[in-house]
Amino acid sequence: MRLYHSLMGMIELKLENFSEAIEYFNQALALLPSQYDPEDGQVLFIEPLALAYYKAGDYDKARQEYERIIHLTTGRLFYGDIYAKSFYMLGKIHEEAKMQPQAIEHYEKFLDLWKDADPGIAEVEDAKNRLAEIKKTL
Repeated sequence: MRLYHSLMGMIELKLENFSEAIEYFNQALALLPSQYDPEDGQVLFIEPLALAYYKAGDYDKARQEYERIIHLTTGRLFYGDIYAKSFYMLGKIHEEAKMQPQAIEHYEKFLDLWKDADPGIAEVEDAKNRLAEIKKTL
């Protein structure tokens, strides 16, 4: 059932029906076991919920969910890309909240994690540009 709810959430997210997507993602998360198995894929259920909150403009809840991802232990072992991108999203959230020091911290962490990434990855280029802009204004 958690996969069904997750799929329905993805469909609603794609259709930009954010409140419905959030409801489905929360139902999927409620059906997850506690974090004990590195292969349980918790991050695969938390990240779309965080993105739905972000796209719905609920930055506080989005921040909470992205922070939940970066604080996972075994639940993130197989999903380092999502773990790293969570720092990017936290940078964007803090930047939009005019919390420049936190935005800088998260962008720098993201860029450090992806320092060896292939060139041309959109998030990496965007983080570099955003970081440079923030530093210019300080």
